[in-house]
Amino acid sequence: MSDARKIFAILDPTTMNQPSLVMSETLARDIAEAVGQQASLHVYCCIADDDVRMPRGMDPETARREEQDRIEHWVERLASYSRSLGLEADTEVEIQADWRAAIVAAIERQDCLLAVKNMTPRSRLQRLIRDTSDWRLLRDSRCPMLLVKAYARRHVKKVLVAIKHRPERKIYREANDRLLAAGRRIAESLGADLHVVTAYRDNDDYPDRQRFADRCGLPRNKVTAIMGSAHEAIATAARDLKADLVVIARVSRPEDKSQLGNTAEKIIDEVDANLLVLPMTDTA
Repeated sequence: MSDARKIFAILDPTTMNQPSLVMSETLARDIAEAVGQQASLHVYCCIADDDVRMPRGMDPETARREEQDRIEHWVERLASYSRSLGLEADTEVEIQADWRAAIVAAIERQDCLLAVKNMTPRSRLQRLIRDTSDWRLLRDSRCPMLLVKAYARRHVKKVLVAIKHRPERKIYREANDRLLAAGRRIAESLGADLHVVTAYRDNDDYPDRQRFADRCGLPRNKVTAIMGSAHEAIATAARDLKADLVVIARVSRPEDKSQLGNTAEKIIDEVDANLLVLPMTDTA
């Protein structure tokens, strides 16, 4: 069972700006304020072997040790500010050849409520031809993943949950249930406003507004149905609502981890809001 109090903050060692940590701190404090439950942080940083500084004349092992010490001191300085906010925060620093795989393994070891990572905007072509850390984490991690845009607002006041209209398969019905439950929990924990969006194919497929609202347990003015593809509907609703957080599910098959999920793959760079992805596995 995941630790309901621990947030896994993934640092980017290539920049001084760490929106993932800022968001983790904000979430922990908002949770404490809204529900009175103190959350803790696990502040993690991994650098690649190839990025270790190798001064002339220094043997590789000494260089690695000095680089580890340097990064650990930097991470501790960041964590000390988190502690000054009244938060519990521990730290972990690694040097690994495959830093993307190392992050996934570290998240698995900690078994946290949530992992938070800064997301660097990229084009769809860049993501198709390059194995980005965002896609690797979403594909391989079994932990809910919050991707933070550096330019997104820090406090979450509007949450948009995307569910599937008239799902025929059990896994998607279960995904809808999990998304709605997560949305309610997030809104309650953060004192945020909850909205739900779904996409439909054509006029013959238009959902009944009242039944849709009842299904979500929300008033009619908090649910939206948009004709078109799922990723287009989500992006449009997020822009119109000015959502701070968009929540979607990633449904994958265990034998094909190379596939991120159609909607998750397309929406990742189309919304300006922070993006929470809940992983689910289709075993049918």
